[in-house]
Amino acid sequence: MNKILRCKIPIAFGQIFGLISHMIICFAAIDQCISSSMHERRQGINLKCMKRLIIISIFLSILHGIPFLVFYNVQKLSGTNTTTCRPNDNHALFSKYVVYVGFPIIDVFLPISIMSVYGLLAFRNVRTMTKRKVHIIRLRLEQQLTAMVLMKILGVCITIIPFLIVYIIRFTISWRNNNPIVEEQFRLVNSVFTILFLVNYANSFYIFLISSARFRQQLKFVLFDVYLKQWRAKRNINRVHPIERSFVLSISNY
Repeated sequence: MNKILRCKIPIAFGQIFGLISHMIICFAAIDQCISSSMHERRQGINLKCMKRLIIISIFLSILHGIPFLVFYNVQKLSGTNTTTCRPNDNHALFSKYVVYVGFPIIDVFLPISIMSVYGLLAFRNVRTMTKRKVHIIRLRLEQQLTAMVLMKILGVCITIIPFLIVYIIRFTISWRNNNPIVEEQFRLVNSVFTILFLVNYANSFYIFLISSARFRQQLKFVLFDVYLKQWRAKRNINRVHPIERSFVLSISNY
């Protein structure tokens, strides 16, 4: 039972939260494209609309992840005692959906296409802002935001596409070949690219730190001017300070 849960839960949760993350990046690219195309600075997607979009994305991601929770299971390779986590052999239709639709289209191709198209449109809008005599403060703001979005999109492409290629090759060969040695080799390669894939969900801070000078200034201000001063102030609370007393002798009484 524990093996089954360790197989089902990571793959289902990975699908749900991964798709939510990709949808939010798509919303950020769309928002930046809309806001940079306006003559005056406004919110491309207001807060109320963004909340609704996030709720819808969570709902759709859960629907997308439920079949993975149901149909994935621990499968034993023929002729060996080795097990692997993959769709049940009795559900060939779902296996084909995962390999040819779920991962390549819904998880990768569709989100990356939306990110790339709207990210490039935002980049084009920012480049044309100099011709529209936009205020210098707004121009710098749009340039920094666009650079952050584009760097994040590039990071998504670099970390996800290699994992997708290895995943499709692995499952395509595993259906036709039950050789345990080949399966273990692909499992090793898949583990390496899985680590690269998971970096996508932890690199946002470093990408923003590299791509935005304003972000670096704010980080420096928060760390050194706010938290460091508070930490020093707390250290000085219980410190004992010597009291200097001055004695004045009056000679009038002598």
